[in-house]
Amino acid sequence: MSCSSDNDDNDKDSILLGVWQTSEVTTEATTTFTLVFGDNNTGLSIYAIETNTGEETSSLEPFNWELNGKVVTLLDTDVSGNSYEINDDGQLELTGSAGVVVLDKISNDYSDYY
Repeated sequence: MSCSSDNDDNDKDSILLGVWQTSEVTTEATTTFTLVFGDNNTGLSIYAIETNTGEETSSLEPFNWELNGKVVTLLDTDVSGNSYEINDDGQLELTGSAGVVVLDKISNDYSDYY
């Protein structure tokens, strides 16, 4: 019987793999922030705005990530150093100067993004 920390790391990472999202709806626009966590510690950050007039803008930025316990750190991005924590409800939570941002996991399937 073999014991491997690689398998343990893969099991922990599988909790994170997938598509996480939060949205804010105002009278002027709907803003959606999506984080996609894929294999090999790769990911995508997607920020999209749709105004009430139908105009859409979005940006996409690739990143690398690492998971230590319940703390997820995004690397190689403009938001580098931002660490999210997996809370007791299974959500990703970022606490910063602008308040708390909570992302829900909306899918385990991230294949549409890669």
